[in-house]
Amino acid sequence: MKKMLISITLILVLSAAGYTWRKGQARPAAQEETVVVQRGDVVSRATETGSLEPVNVVAIKSEQAGEIKKIYVRAGDIVVAGQPLATLQQESGQARRIAEARAAIEQERLNVLEAERDLARMQALFEKGFVARIEWEAAEKRAQNANIKHDLAQRQLLLTLGGNKSLYEKYLRRTLASREADDFTLHAPTSGTVIEVAVAEGEIVSSGTSAVSGGTTLMRISDLSNMWVKTKINEVNVGQLKEGQTAEIRLDAVPDRHYTGTVEKISPRGEKENNIVTYEVTLKMAHADTQLMPSMTANVDILTGVVNGALFLPRSAITQTNGTPQVTLPGGEKRAVRLGLANDTVVVIAEGLSEGDAVVIPRAAPEEDTSNR
Repeated sequence: MKKMLISITLILVLSAAGYTWRKGQARPAAQEETVVVQRGDVVSRATETGSLEPVNVVAIKSEQAGEIKKIYVRAGDIVVAGQPLATLQQESGQARRIAEARAAIEQERLNVLEAERDLARMQALFEKGFVARIEWEAAEKRAQNANIKHDLAQRQLLLTLGGNKSLYEKYLRRTLASREADDFTLHAPTSGTVIEVAVAEGEIVSSGTSAVSGGTTLMRISDLSNMWVKTKINEVNVGQLKEGQTAEIRLDAVPDRHYTGTVEKISPRGEKENNIVTYEVTLKMAHADTQLMPSMTANVDILTGVVNGALFLPRSAITQTNGTPQVTLPGGEKRAVRLGLANDTVVVIAEGLSEGDAVVIPRAAPEEDTSNR
């Protein structure tokens, strides 16, 4: 029995010694991962999403307040300059003001005629010596004042009509006894596509010359062949942008086509949201077509830099020591390098290495073994 216990104890001691020996042995070093310096073209891009917007949008407002009697177009219709858009019936208060202004013109016209007749009579009497010069000069002054008041009355009518000269001429040609309806038609000021109709027939709208509200917008017209993309670029990348840089534009709504554009404007003011600062960048599209509509989502790649025939390495091969970029050569030697253009994956090596040089990719520090704690 005693011999059996000694044997078991010996086996346990040997087993423990073997385990301790194996645990103490150094693990074989993992093989270093290396890459070589390559030569080729390096391209950097700023990639973001944005939306399409027309370059020019014309808001159609009425010079007169009133009720929408008829709308002749719908959203999506293509119109030409001068085409009828809608007919309005003047609001009663506006019609009254126009009538009063028109009547004032007629009254002042009659006053001008009377003053000029009186002036002619006084001049004839003065030449014959029947009246004093002061009476002739007073008649001349009355005629001048009458003309000034007539001009003022005409200006008042033009202002009441919101500066619409064609409508002004129409009212001047109309006699006071006319019972012509005070409906008037709005016409397209420019050619383009109706992108929005904001009112309905029967709706009351305010004048576009209203000092309080600025008037009701009836509809909006835009030339959709002239579009731009507005996007927001992170502050990290905006420093690489310059006006005139080219961009590739892809639209979710037109997946089978790629469009080109150029950087038109970079906002000097940043916007901070969720602790991220971005700058609005406007890109002018080339060769816009009828498939494009406002507010479509655009995926933008702005070409920010190109270096042809450059030496480059993966960005993961570069480390920093005291702010100096460097690489690790096989064997452990550290070598400082000067970097150039970089993108998301590679960086240009401007100085410090030659084509074909091998560089070690640094491994992430292994996690500490805590199994025996």
